Amino acid sequence: MQKSKIAAIDIGTHSVLLLIVEKKQTGEIKVLADEATLTRIGEGMGSTNLFLPAAMERTLNVLKKYKKICDDHEVETILTVGTAAFRKAQNADLFIEQVSKECGILIEIISGKKEAAFTWKAASTDFGPDIVVVDIGGGSTEIITAGQRTMDHGPETKNINAVSLPIGSVLLTEKYCHSDPISDEDYKNLCEAITKKIEIPDRNTRAHEHTNTLVAIAGTATTLAAIKMKMKVYKHQEVHGSKISLGELKKIIAELKSKTVEERKKIPGLEPGRADVILAG
Repeated sequence: MQKSKIAAIDIGTHSVLLLIVEKKQTGEIKVLADEATLTRIGEGMGSTNLFLPAAMERTLNVLKKYKKICDDHEVETILTVGTAAFRKAQNADLFIEQVSKECGILIEIISGKKEAAFTWKAASTDFGPDIVVVDIGGGSTEIITAGQRTMDHGPETKNINAVSLPIGSVLLTEKYCHSDPISDEDYKNLCEAITKKIEIPDRNTRAHEHTNTLVAIAGTATTLAAIKMKMKVYKHQEVHGSKISLGELKKIIAELKSKTVEERKKIPGLEPGRADVILAG
């Protein structure tokens, strides 16, 4: 029976994700590998608009590791995308060339609209079309809605309404979080900056009256869920589809706000590499 193995690599501002699946002729899909590594390629970009050498080296090393994993699984196709950081970095082309030369991996820089389309298609598969999706990344945040599904195999991307905001956990942390624990003044400036950015003028991107489900994805959201459940070992099966109330969210934010970065690293469910950026996210 014919099988095909496909890998997807997502290079975000803060993390690099790898997913390898095997698709059988019957249509069944089996996950062979699922990896996430924090490399923070967007480090320092708020002031330079350039990938820093150390950040590129960290990310390149992880991509080499991922390529080996793909080779070990005899993957036939590797699809790799760069998102917000790549759209902004003036030296992105140089890094893409280096990755191609040293890893044999070709990186495609996708637009915010295309990123949003992929995000909504994935979320709507599990939660249906009547949702609002929020994707909080390290370098950007996407807010996405769409009309009813018109195709059996997924939504038509042309019907997706999305806005990509230039705010993310890494960029906001570097720009506004200068005290540890964060001072009232820094926190006020952080909140005001976010509020200004999320005043969305496009009514099409706002939730429709019949929409009552907000789906949050990416590292900030999954980390908050893990913190709520006090996970000592991260279990994506339990995080996926879990719910968090506004009251629970406010309680977690208050705890994060009161602690230093080192103290946050001890919070169950919080990956140490996210301790400095989780509050801004």
